[in-house]
Amino acid sequence: MQPSIGRIVHYVSHGTPGGEYTQECRAAIITELTSDPNHPNQVGLAVLNPTGIHLNRAVPYNNGDGQPGHPSCPDAQSHGQPFRYCGCGWTEPTPVGGTWHWPERT
Repeated sequence: MQPSIGRIVHYVSHGTPGGEYTQECRAAIITELTSDPNHPNQVGLAVLNPTGIHLNRAVPYNNGDGQPGHPSCPDAQSHGQPFRYCGCGWTEPTPVGGTWHWPERT
């Protein structure tokens, strides 16, 4: 899908280092498309928070995918258990604060 002005997407909030506020998806509306050829999916957003609206320009896209890792990993059964990264290159799928992504279809 291509971003376009007026589309509703999810913005991932940063959260706070102390954990007072957690990283969460928020509804957002695309307000501008950037013309940066190195970042074609970078957009401007109006983020709709429960306590107000936050306007943010040049927000990068992140689909939240992790890395599958090497197929011959001896610890593949442990992926996703207590650790988020493995020597085989596997990383857990996770959203990144300060980015946007398409809403999941339900």
